[in-house]
Amino acid sequence: MADPSLETCPDFAGDIYAGIHNDLTAATGDQPQEVIDRLVAAWTEGHNARVLEWNQRREEEAREEAEIERARTAQEEEDRLARDAEAERERFESEKKKPKMNGFSATAAVGDAIVPRPSQFAIQKLNNFEYIELWYFSPEGCKDALKTSRAIAEDTFSLAKLDDQLTIRPASAFKASRAALPDHELSFSSFLRAKNLFLTHVNAAKWPQLHIDSLALFFWHLENHAIRNNSELGDLVVLHYASRVRLDWHDRLKRDEGFNISIINEVLVRSINEELWDRVRSRTLNMTPLAEPSATQHYRRSSYREPYEPRRRASRSQQRAKGFSRGAGSRGWSACAICLSRFSHDIQRCDSRNLWDKTTPAHARRSQDGRIISTNGLPLCYRWQRPGGCLAENHDSAHACSGCGDKSHGAQTCPRGEKA
Repeated sequence: MADPSLETCPDFAGDIYAGIHNDLTAATGDQPQEVIDRLVAAWTEGHNARVLEWNQRREEEAREEAEIERARTAQEEEDRLARDAEAERERFESEKKKPKMNGFSATAAVGDAIVPRPSQFAIQKLNNFEYIELWYFSPEGCKDALKTSRAIAEDTFSLAKLDDQLTIRPASAFKASRAALPDHELSFSSFLRAKNLFLTHVNAAKWPQLHIDSLALFFWHLENHAIRNNSELGDLVVLHYASRVRLDWHDRLKRDEGFNISIINEVLVRSINEELWDRVRSRTLNMTPLAEPSATQHYRRSSYREPYEPRRRASRSQQRAKGFSRGAGSRGWSACAICLSRFSHDIQRCDSRNLWDKTTPAHARRSQDGRIISTNGLPLCYRWQRPGGCLAENHDSAHACSGCGDKSHGAQTCPRGEKA
């Protein structure tokens, strides 16, 4: 439709419209000019109506175009915001994957001591609240961890199953050390040092405070247990008790049958003590000397180690003055340290009140933990009564015959004993 505002009024007075206004003049009786004026007025009215309609339509079209433009602009802005949000999310995700470096205090210096670092395998065990041998926290274990970390690349990973899902973890978190020892095969000094570092890392692993306190009391009670002073195998008894009880504690926690590990079971302590003494007596009965391990294999690995009793080598002057086997006797059938009998019986548990002749009162008896003590309650050296004798010189007061009390000999050469 053309713009009606551009239209011009026809010349109704011209020859083209002469027939029309002549007919209208004849029909109406009006003057010719009046007829022409009426025709012009009619056209002008129609023209104005068309112009008004045109303008209204144009305004409506302009509004529609403006609405469309606003919608387009709004869509473009929404798309831009979405792109910006996506870019920000990708940047955030990218930042999350980047290694983080925390800040530091400009006034703080390194501490006076640096806590040794055990292996990633041991740390992972603690983070999972699982049992781990104390060896990993000993000086030897930390040195082994340092050596192992150099052999395994830090960017080497392995697959692991966690809560029915496969996860990727550093390979070092799965590698147990071949040099690891069970707790009862540690030296007692290594045990004490290892448990201190173990408690430090248990705390760093965010174990429940109740469990940490119970473990701390557990180690304190064992370190200060009376059996360490009352039995020659006291330290070894403590190591075996710690090894067995701590493993059982973890097993029972997994079954929701946990117990207070800090409460020491004295019955179990005595049972372990008797078990270890039985091994010593069995070796004595079989005349099998306890071999002294080499410097590099001080402790032999087994499910539970046989008790080790160190023996000091005497100097040549001491050997000439006292004899190589002080307190030792003949290499025939061993005499029982209690009744001095050489006939077959259970010398490991013998607690006879009389000597082999059934009439002479015995000079020694056994205590509740299996030690040999004199009738006045003084402890006697068990090795002094054995065929091999005892070379140690730090407990000469216990070097007395269990048969008569004389300090010049042991049970094997006691004149009260049954003759071989």
